[in-house]
Amino acid sequence: MSSKGIITVRTNTQTDKTAVAACLLAAMANPKRLQILCVLIENEMPVGALANRVGLSQSALSQHLSKLRAQNLVETRREAQTIYYSTHAEPVKKLLDTLDDIYDRSGWRDTLAS
Repeated sequence: MSSKGIITVRTNTQTDKTAVAACLLAAMANPKRLQILCVLIENEMPVGALANRVGLSQSALSQHLSKLRAQNLVETRREAQTIYYSTHAEPVKKLLDTLDDIYDRSGWRDTLAS
C-alpha cells in the first residue's frame, strides 16, 4: 500500500481493492473517529472547537486526527495560528450516506455529531 494513504491508492486487482476498502473501514470503525468525520463532513472546524464538539481532549483528538490524516480522510488549512480541519473525501461521504440509508435516516448522524 502506498504511504500516501487509501484515497490516492490506485489498484487493479480485487485483492488490492479489498485491502484498500478494509483500511478505509478500519479508519472509520472507531466511534470517536466516526463522530469526528460526521462533524467535519458538515463543517470545517478549528481543533479546539472540534475537541469540544466531540468531547475529547486536544491530545486525544490529535491522535485520532493523525490516523485520519494518514489515510487522507481529513484536510487541514492554516489561517494565521489556527489550523482548520475538514473532510471532502468522497469515500467518507458515500459511507456516511450509506449509513444514513441503512439506519433509515433516523438521525443517527446527528446524535454522533452533537
